[in-house]
Amino acid sequence: MKTFLRKTLYLIIIPPLVFLIGMLLPPTPLAKEYLLASRPFKDSLLLHVKQPRIIFIAGSSMNFGLDSQVIKDSLHRNPINTGTHGGTGLFFMMDHNLPYVQKGDVVVLVAEYHQMYGNFAEGGEELLRVIFDNSEPSLFFKLRKSQLLKTYPYIPKYAMSKFLPAQYFKIKMNPVYSKNAYNQYGDAVTHWKTAYDKKVEPFKIIEGGDFNEDLLKALVEFNQKVLAKGAKLYVSFPPYQQTSFDNCKEQIAYIDGRLQKTNLEIIGTPERYVVADDMLYDTPYHLNKKGVDQRTRLLLEDVKAAMKKDGIK
Repeated sequence: MKTFLRKTLYLIIIPPLVFLIGMLLPPTPLAKEYLLASRPFKDSLLLHVKQPRIIFIAGSSMNFGLDSQVIKDSLHRNPINTGTHGGTGLFFMMDHNLPYVQKGDVVVLVAEYHQMYGNFAEGGEELLRVIFDNSEPSLFFKLRKSQLLKTYPYIPKYAMSKFLPAQYFKIKMNPVYSKNAYNQYGDAVTHWKTAYDKKVEPFKIIEGGDFNEDLLKALVEFNQKVLAKGAKLYVSFPPYQQTSFDNCKEQIAYIDGRLQKTNLEIIGTPERYVVADDMLYDTPYHLNKKGVDQRTRLLLEDVKAAMKKDGIK
């Protein structure tokens, strides 16, 4: 009986202990090279780039879809592209970037359509990696309750990744998804000179569940907090593959309709940012250089018109 109890105790204690050790170990060499490791660099931009500034907040649709030099040349504002990975969740993107917003900033927020349905906006394994590999672990306990509930199940997978040999040996990081893929503004640019030789599969629907009402409320609250800092927020739409757009048209129209009923200042339309397959890189949200050029031009036109209307120079 004692032997049975001892073994049972071991089974109860050992797994959590292993997980804890994994969580506390430093990031692996592979994790240090991944694009999520660009978070400290982008935070440094938010901290040190001088006024006048324009800050872009989004996931990978901004990470892989903006030419900030064009923005700077036209608006004469210093651009900061904070986009990395949609898997960190839009709640984190807003909460994390808000403290860096300064008086006089123009902030452009773009929510990928998947952020607006289900609990995608609450983050996943990528959020754990940003916090534990590239920030302060204590930030985990400052997350919203919904984020904690969403990311908690990913802890075992993340922790055990620290013990995988592939994380330490024969490391071969795709340069497009490397922390070194960025220019001085935070734009991912390595893929501008490469081609993706596979067909980009369209999304059939925006999966996840119901429209996220809590996220919509958070967007409105984020706007209020940005305004309170003496800055200005514009909300726009992501670039999106034509076929995926056609498949998800009703869901996207619902997002647009709900946004339009708020006091948020919306610029552009979903249809305006639809792109053909020859403008895509490797996902319906990721653009090649041709797509980047078009998206940047359209977004610039919309931001410039909105700033002129609001009397912002």
